[in-house]
Amino acid sequence: MKKGILILIFSLSFFFSGGVKAINETDVTKFKIKFNKILENLDSVISTSEKQQATVVRNYNFVKTKINNKELVVAFDSTLNYDIYGCASFGITEKDPQKGQLSFGRFIVDKYDKFPALAFAVIINTFQSASDFYNNKELFLISTNNPIEKTYFETDAMTLEALFLNVYMKDSHQLGFLEKYLIEDLKNDMDGSAILFCKTDLELLHSMDNIRSEGKSESDLLKKFNNMGKDIMNIASFNSDSKWTNYCSIIKLKTYVYYSRQVIFDIVHLKSGVTQTSFKLDNYPENLETIKKVQKTIEDHIECLNYHQETLKMLGDSYK
Repeated sequence: MKKGILILIFSLSFFFSGGVKAINETDVTKFKIKFNKILENLDSVISTSEKQQATVVRNYNFVKTKINNKELVVAFDSTLNYDIYGCASFGITEKDPQKGQLSFGRFIVDKYDKFPALAFAVIINTFQSASDFYNNKELFLISTNNPIEKTYFETDAMTLEALFLNVYMKDSHQLGFLEKYLIEDLKNDMDGSAILFCKTDLELLHSMDNIRSEGKSESDLLKKFNNMGKDIMNIASFNSDSKWTNYCSIIKLKTYVYYSRQVIFDIVHLKSGVTQTSFKLDNYPENLETIKKVQKTIEDHIECLNYHQETLKMLGDSYK
């Protein structure tokens, strides 16, 4: 994880760490003043609202306490993206995996005056990741090498972000396209957001992940997963006039391929005790053949994935 300027917010104490590039004292001072103002305003929005969302309040207060107790640091990182995507992050250090760090870039402070709901939502999303880390640390650490669990944590943070916007900011006249989309997608259990931002079909991922828990033999479970891939491939269609529909089709295929290694490992680990070091996808040739065929279908229609970047660019440009 990158080092940054460390800011203990709420208490307004300010500390520095070494090895930071592209940061000068003026930038740090401006960031400190503006970011703490944003956090004070966010605190006021949550504490004074007539409507409350219990999970938002609980997780927000939990993380705020961690920061004030100096158990969690907040960093100004000028190398983060100047965009809606990648402008903030939560991470853990290799030297001390028990300690987390929240990092924010210039984008949030620069856009706050015009788009306060966006800045608040990004902070809530990042706070949720910190809350997950401290409250479910073992699984969070596992998620660093497990794409399924990693996606679950990412979608949890995105869901809380949407819940915050829906309860505390829905009536704001300064909502951007992204905030409006997240609020609307709550009706769909955030499935659209997962497809768009995580490039994952959540419904399919849950079905894939649940296979291991079925009370069947290893060979039966592997066969079921293999047949699932064949079925997805056979029904895939890219003939719609809607770019979104075609994009959803390719994301379903991509979901199968991307998470297949983890699904197969989870099955054979649970049923036969296969370890990460001994696991080889080549040992399951029938499954591997289907995965390769699904991947070939993706490659044949790769242009459908352009919708992802096109939409993110459109959203990002709307905040310029």
